[in-house]
Amino acid sequence: MGNKLYDYEKRHLLKMCAYAPECMVLLKKNGDFPLREPGSIAIYGSGARNTIKGGTGSGDVNSRFYITVERGLEKAGFTVTSKAWLDGYDAVRKKAHEQFVEDIKRQAREQHKIAVMMGWAL
Repeated sequence: MGNKLYDYEKRHLLKMCAYAPECMVLLKKNGDFPLREPGSIAIYGSGARNTIKGGTGSGDVNSRFYITVERGLEKAGFTVTSKAWLDGYDAVRKKAHEQFVEDIKRQAREQHKIAVMMGWAL
């Protein structure tokens, strides 16, 4: 991490760590809940590695660091078995973002506008 946390940040993190287990649902295929002990688990979707730490837009929050769903499960002793899927998803997501940015730049050139203004209009 490298940055020194202030006391209020430490208190906040301790409180959030205490509440976090109450804010998620994990189910096994056979319906067992909650998971009684760490084991192998498959996780899917954008939020596994690109976990939203607050809201988006005006609901976003500033944080020195946060733990993704994937990392949190690993820290809790779980083995994530869907890493190949997550790696593939990351590659597709990166390519889509690069294409999105290139499209905005192209449209800006064609319309003689500033690219950042084109991005805001979408």
